[in-house]
Amino acid sequence: MHLRTLVFTLLVFGYCSGQERDDWTVFPHQTMVDLPNSVPTAPVLIKSLGDAAEMVLRWKPPASAAAWTKRRVEVDRALRQSLGLTQLPERTPLNARVLRRHEFDGFSIENVVFESRPGFVVTANLYRPLGQAGKRPAVLSPIGHFLRQGKAATDVQARCIHLARMGFVVLVYDAIGQGERMVRGNVHHEAGYALLPLGETIAGWMVWDSMRAIDYLQSLPDVDGSRIGLTGNSGGGLNTLLTAAMDQRIKAAVVVGYTFEFNNWLKYGGIHCTCTHWPGIFASMEWFEVAALIAPRALMLMQGDQDGIFPISGARRAARDTAAIYGLIGQNNRFRFDEIAGQPHAYSQPYREHMYGFLKQQLLFSGNGTPVAESGPAPLSEDDGRLLCGQTMTGMTVVDYARRKAIEMKRHLPSADARQWVLNLTAPPEDRPHYLSPRTGPKQTVPDGYLQKFSFLSEDGENLPGLIWTPEKPGTPAKAVLIVDARGKSSVAKSGLIQPLLQAGMTVVSVDLRGRGETLLEYRPGFNTNFRLIANQVLMGQPLAGRRAFDLIRTLDYLGAAGNAVSVVGIGDDALPAILATVADRRIQALAVTGFSRGFADIMRPMRPLEPADLRNNWNSAQVDGLIHTEDAPVDLGSVLPGALLHADIPDLLLQIAPRKVLQCTPGQSLTPQLILTWLEQN
Repeated sequence: MHLRTLVFTLLVFGYCSGQERDDWTVFPHQTMVDLPNSVPTAPVLIKSLGDAAEMVLRWKPPASAAAWTKRRVEVDRALRQSLGLTQLPERTPLNARVLRRHEFDGFSIENVVFESRPGFVVTANLYRPLGQAGKRPAVLSPIGHFLRQGKAATDVQARCIHLARMGFVVLVYDAIGQGERMVRGNVHHEAGYALLPLGETIAGWMVWDSMRAIDYLQSLPDVDGSRIGLTGNSGGGLNTLLTAAMDQRIKAAVVVGYTFEFNNWLKYGGIHCTCTHWPGIFASMEWFEVAALIAPRALMLMQGDQDGIFPISGARRAARDTAAIYGLIGQNNRFRFDEIAGQPHAYSQPYREHMYGFLKQQLLFSGNGTPVAESGPAPLSEDDGRLLCGQTMTGMTVVDYARRKAIEMKRHLPSADARQWVLNLTAPPEDRPHYLSPRTGPKQTVPDGYLQKFSFLSEDGENLPGLIWTPEKPGTPAKAVLIVDARGKSSVAKSGLIQPLLQAGMTVVSVDLRGRGETLLEYRPGFNTNFRLIANQVLMGQPLAGRRAFDLIRTLDYLGAAGNAVSVVGIGDDALPAILATVADRRIQALAVTGFSRGFADIMRPMRPLEPADLRNNWNSAQVDGLIHTEDAPVDLGSVLPGALLHADIPDLLLQIAPRKVLQCTPGQSLTPQLILTWLEQN
């Protein structure tokens, strides 16, 4: 035996002493060397991040103003499509109301509510200068992730107070899922992934809230609608960036704590909240191009050199590339990047003082843009009732909206393009065939047959492990059943399904699709890589369920499937890849699925009911395992396909499989060996 083959057999198929593994492990959890391909247990997330980084490397600053003029149209169109804002929602009545007014030293606060969409209430505070006549410039200040405090957060108050005393009318509102709007059904992960199948995003909803807030500001008699500024930090920086890029009414924007390179951030900063998951954005542009959409209007970027979320190294390069475009169009003096020494991810006083100077210059037409010292009264206590609208948010939540719209969209689905959509989701990364690099371990005797472990390359860097059981007495004609389970192939091995199928003369195969079983890594016990993998694939425009379906199709290639020899069983959330693969690949004779939703609307569900304090503590729990824990079964966010309901729902996909047979188990129906055998006998 060749030395390399021997090393592979010993290491990959687990015949090394002292290695912790179960009987179904193909790749032992140890360092691997001298393999002709990538290291098996690591690549699923690493490959995804590497592919994404390579994807965004193509986007470079244009060489000329004319080149940017052409490129700008492409970036604007792609950004709006990604966010679900190609066509803006209807500007319905705001139904704005001032609930209370409070006067302080040099400014007043009005508690305001308005509806950005019918029944979707926004809670806000309006800060007005006292003793300053005439129309005033205005600043909209969306907030970041202040879950409990919302618009009452001390740092938020501080900037609003000082801006008002400078002569600005300032509007700050609770972001979706923050402050008084933090209710079940509005939390970003549950809300954002409920919107994705509709072709919408939570970031798009945040932008629309800001656009309607600008509508409200422009309706005020003391506001000069031609002088509107926008500033926020972190999630508020995201909101500022996107809203200023899309709304020409913004004359000056200050983005704080949200300047970065996609390439740098996805590798070293980490996937953050669902509001950053813009479908396909990596395939369309780099961050600096979004910022450059604001040109020639005034833009200031600020980043702390100790920001632990968006690394300063990436921020510097993103700012440099943004500045290059401002320079191309002769607007150097309208752009600034201020790196704030010694500051973390925040909107603390040093940031605020830089912002005051910039907006004073751009909107008050005074000063030279240098920092303005913060002064005046201290913010109120964050629990002060004068900062609250006191409205109980009993109206529509984002998840409510998503479910209602999903039902409506299902009535108008263009079913004719369903299969082409699936073919795009499951397409290989290259047009030409790729070498599988198959590896097969020794044959082991098991009751009524034999077991072998195997692996193959689904695509470069995607080495997938599998198990194949062959019967002692093969049936005639030969039949094979390929079973994929969201819990991994070890769950199939332990399920009790194998031996009866072997006794019936059938070959049984199970693989861990990418991010399942052995390929699902853990950062630490109980905290796995599922969420980050899901998010990165959304950002690449290659949702995980489609890539898993491609893995399943490649398993057929490994098996050498020809004609109608193989039937597929999908269990749990791996039912969706099984459905997609069966639609795409007619080599699959028949399909059985169990334990999965009967429509995409079924996975649009809010988190289980929690007390407000628990909701604040658990809002980000999806990052632990990629699941939304609802009142019923958990929702695996990897089963969310952006824009799905623009093309097909689950019943439409199942119709695409005809005339081949489909068994869809009803809720509570167990997938027993007898049920599988009966189903297979019918095929």
